Amino acid sequence: MKTLTLLLTLLLVPFAGAQGKYQTFGVGRSPGQAALFITGINDSGQVVGYRGSNGEAFVISPGDVWTNNIVKTDGGDGGPGPVMNNAATIAGDEASGRGPFYKLWGQPVQPFSLCTGDDRTAVTAINTAGVIAGNCPINIHRNQTGAFLANPPKGVFLTIPFPHDELPNDSYSANVSAVNNLNQIVGTWYNYSTPWSGFFYDSASNKLNTTFNMPGAVHTYPAAINDNQEVVGWWIDQNSVTHGFYWNPTAGFSDVDIAGDTEMALAGINNSSVILGGWQDANTPPGWHTVTIVNGQPTASVHVPHSQAGSTYGEEINNAGQVVGYYFTTEGVERGFIYTPPQ
Repeated sequence: MKTLTLLLTLLLVPFAGAQGKYQTFGVGRSPGQAALFITGINDSGQVVGYRGSNGEAFVISPGDVWTNNIVKTDGGDGGPGPVMNNAATIAGDEASGRGPFYKLWGQPVQPFSLCTGDDRTAVTAINTAGVIAGNCPINIHRNQTGAFLANPPKGVFLTIPFPHDELPNDSYSANVSAVNNLNQIVGTWYNYSTPWSGFFYDSASNKLNTTFNMPGAVHTYPAAINDNQEVVGWWIDQNSVTHGFYWNPTAGFSDVDIAGDTEMALAGINNSSVILGGWQDANTPPGWHTVTIVNGQPTASVHVPHSQAGSTYGEEINNAGQVVGYYFTTEGVERGFIYTPPQ
C-alpha cells in the first residue's frame, strides 16, 4: 500500500498563475423557495438536477439557460435523482413508482424494465454511450439487491447478483456509484456477514470483485471510475475517521489525506486524472473545503468568492475539469456553482 499525503500549507496560499472562473446560480433554500438538488455535469458544462418539492428534473446549459418540465423523477421521494451523459441523454427513475427510464434529448421518456420489482430499481449512472447502471432487485422476497448494466435502445440488459449467506441470512444489497466507457462499474455492497465493502465489476470479463477494499479499512466506498480504470472514493478506519483513496490497476490502493484534516473524501476523477476531493478542517464548527488534485498535488482550492468560509461543496468534475456543486453566501443563502479551471 502506498501512502499519499498532501500538504495543508499548499491550500492556505493562493495558487500561482491564472485563476479559475465561477458561474453561480440559484438553487433555493432561501425563504419562499423550494430546494434544488444538483446531480451532475457533462463535458459540455450542462448541469442536471431535480427539484426537491416534486422531483422534476432540470438542466442548466452554459449561459444560465434553464430547461424545465423534462420529467418528474423519484428524487423528490428520496431517490438518487436523474443522471445525464455528454449527449444530454437523461436517465433515472420516474416518480410515483413508474420505474426506470431513459430520455434522449428532445425525445419522449422511454421506460425500461430488467429487474424484478421495478419500483425498487435505482438508476445511478450513465456513460457516454448511453449505458445505464444502477441497483437492481434480484429477489425482492429475500431482500436481495444487486446491480445492473443496460443499453435499452439496443436491448442489452445485464443483472449482477452478489454473494450471500445461507437461509435465513441470505439478504444482500449493492449500491452502484459510477460507470465508465469500458462498462466497468464500482460501488459498495454488504450482506449478512460482510460489512459495507467496495466492489469492482468488469463487463468484458464478467468478473465481480467483491473485496475491492482499502487495506486496513473497516468500510470502503468507491465513488468514481474513469476510462483509465482509476478509482477514487473514501474509506473509514477503526477509529471511524474518513480518508480518501486512489486506486489504479498497477499500483493498487493509495491513501489520500491532507496534513491536518479531520475528514477527507474523494468524489470524482476525470479522464485527465484530475481528482475532485473535499476535506474537513478542525474549526468549531468544522468547515468543508473543495480541492482538485493532480499527481498527488493540489492544483486548485475551489472556493466561491464571497461565500461563507468552509461552505463550498464540490459534487462532480467533468473531463474539461469543471466542478459543479453548491455553497452558502455570507447571508446564508444556498446557491449552486460551476468552477472552470484556467486554460
